[in-house]
Amino acid sequence: MREVLHDDQGLTVAIVLESGAATVQLESDDDGPDLTVPQEVVVVVDGRGRDVEIESENRASATIVDELSDDPDPLMLMVRVHEFFEGWEIFADPEEQ
Repeated sequence: MREVLHDDQGLTVAIVLESGAATVQLESDDDGPDLTVPQEVVVVVDGRGRDVEIESENRASATIVDELSDDPDPLMLMVRVHEFFEGWEIFADPEEQ
């Protein structure tokens, strides 16, 4: 499953659920931000930085959780890519939002 959280200004941020793990994927189009600058591509989950794997200037990813649990508490995901900064509450119960 793939859920797009942001798609504007040449940058797409998406959550991918696969094999019990969750990953955030960052994709930049030709006019979007360069994803190869490590200090300009930051992913934080619940206040802890995640290692970002840079695949190319247009693609990067970071593991959010290695294994999804039944924990009812949502996670706070924050992403900064150059001037872009946004936060999302993820894996929240839709009835509580």
